[in-house]
Amino acid sequence: MNKASASSHKAPAEQGATTRLRASVLAGTFVGRADEDLAEIFATFLSADHHAALKLWFGTERPDVDTVAVRGALDRDIAAIDAMLSEQIDAILHHPGMLRLEGRWRGLSWLVNGADLNARLKIKLLNVTWPEICRDLDLALEFDQSQLFRKIYEEEFGSPGGEPYGLIIIDHEVRHQAGGHARSDDVSALASLSSVAAAAFSPMILGASPALLEVDHFYELANVLDVTAPLRNTDHARWRGLGTRTDMRFVGVALPRMLARPPWQDDGTRDDGFRYAEYAPGPEHRVWSNAAYGFGAVVARAFATYAWPADLRGVEVDRIGGGLVQHAPAEPFRTEFDLVWPRIPLEIVWNDRQEREFAANGLIPLASVPNTEELVFGAVGSLLIPPRRTGRNAAPVNANAHVSSQLNSILCASRFAHYLKLMGRQMVGSFRTADEIERQLQGWLTRYVNGNLSAAAESRARHPLVAAQVEVREQIGRPGSFGCIVRLQPHYQLDDLAATFQLVTDFGGARL
Repeated sequence: MNKASASSHKAPAEQGATTRLRASVLAGTFVGRADEDLAEIFATFLSADHHAALKLWFGTERPDVDTVAVRGALDRDIAAIDAMLSEQIDAILHHPGMLRLEGRWRGLSWLVNGADLNARLKIKLLNVTWPEICRDLDLALEFDQSQLFRKIYEEEFGSPGGEPYGLIIIDHEVRHQAGGHARSDDVSALASLSSVAAAAFSPMILGASPALLEVDHFYELANVLDVTAPLRNTDHARWRGLGTRTDMRFVGVALPRMLARPPWQDDGTRDDGFRYAEYAPGPEHRVWSNAAYGFGAVVARAFATYAWPADLRGVEVDRIGGGLVQHAPAEPFRTEFDLVWPRIPLEIVWNDRQEREFAANGLIPLASVPNTEELVFGAVGSLLIPPRRTGRNAAPVNANAHVSSQLNSILCASRFAHYLKLMGRQMVGSFRTADEIERQLQGWLTRYVNGNLSAAAESRARHPLVAAQVEVREQIGRPGSFGCIVRLQPHYQLDDLAATFQLVTDFGGARL
C-alpha cells in the first residue's frame, strides 16, 4: 500500500472522531483509554489555532461561514458546557464533607480577619481533629496526663514566660451520644475538657449539633414550641449530668450555626468568562460555620477595646459592644419589587421564648437584632446549671451561683488568675512577709474596681469589679509558700445582681 492510499484510508476515521468531539463534550462523556483517538483529537483541539479548532469542533456539521451563525452556535455550546460544569461544581461544593470543611476554614478566616490582632491579642491555631482529642483524653489515666493538658497548661500557664490562653475555641458540634458520622463520646470528652479548662483557667466554647435536639437541621425547630424538650429525655441523662459538674462553668456551647458564605452569584466579574451561579435552593446547601466563632469575635473585640472580656452580652442602640456580632456574611434577599434586603445569617432565628429556654438549659443562643442583619448574644451562660435554693436567704445565694456560671464572669476571673500566677512567681522570694504581698496585690486589684453600681457600660467594662479583697497567709510547713484568697464582686451586665465569688491560689497551682 502506497503512502497516498494509506492517507486516504485513514481520513474517514479522523472525520468520525472529529464529528464525535463536539457531541461527546456536549454530552459530558468521559474521555478515557477506550477513546484514545478522541483524546488525541481533543488534545489537538486545545492547542490548535482558531481556524483549525473550529474545523475540529464542528467537523462535517460545521455551520455556514457566516460569522453570526458561527458565533451563535459557539455561544450555545459554551452555555451548555457552563451548565454542565455548574452542576459538577454544585455537586462538589454541596457534598457534606466539603460543606463542613469550607465552613471550618471560612469561620476561622472570618474570626482572624475581624480581630484587632496585636501584641496583646493573639490567635493561635492547633490543627487537631475532634476524634484525636477524644482519643487523647480517653487514653490518659487522668486529664492532667493528656497531651492536650500539657499543650494548654504546662507549656503556657504552668511555665515561666508562658502566655495563658484567654479563650479556647473548639470547632466541633457536640451531641449527647454518638451517631451518624460522629462516633466519639462527646459527653465524656466534655467532662475531661472542663477539667483541663478549669486547671488552666482557659474557658472553652464549642457549637451544638442539631442532633443534640434530635433534629437533622436547626431550621426544623422553627415551629416547635418546646425546643429543649429533648434535653429532658432519658437518653440525655448523661448530658444533663454535665450541668452538675462545677468545672463545667468553664465550658460553653453556642447555637445555631452562622452563615459562612452566601451562594456564589453570576455577577459578571470573572476574568475567564465562566458563567456560574451556585444553585443552593435550601439551607442544607448553604455553607455554615460554628457559632463559637461568633462568640470568639465578641470576646476578641471586648479584650481589644477594654483589655477585659466583660462586655459580652446584650445590645444597645448606637454602641458597638456587648454581644453584638457584626459583619457576618449576609445573603441578599430580592423581593418582587426588585428591592434587596439582607437575609439574617443564621440557620434559624430564635424567638424570645426559645432564647430563654436555651439559656435556662446551659446553652448560648445566638439571635438576630430585629430589622438588621446583625447578630447578638443575649445570654452567655456556661454548661453549669446551678441548683436553685429555696428559703428566706435563697435570693443572694442563687444570684451568686448564677453569676459564677456566666462565661463573662469566668473569663474575667480567669484573667485575674493568669495575672496572679505571674505576679506570684515574681513575688516569691522578693518579700519577707505575707502582709507585703497582700498590700501589693490589693493595690493592683483596686485599679479595676468601680463601686458605682449605675456606672455606664464602658466604665463597667474597664473596671469590671464592684469590690475586691485579698488575703495572703504563709502556708504552715511550707516556708516561702503563700496561700492567697481573692474575693471578687463583678459588675453583672443587664441585671442588678450583687454576687461574690473567690479565687484561690498558692502561686504554685490554682483553682477557682
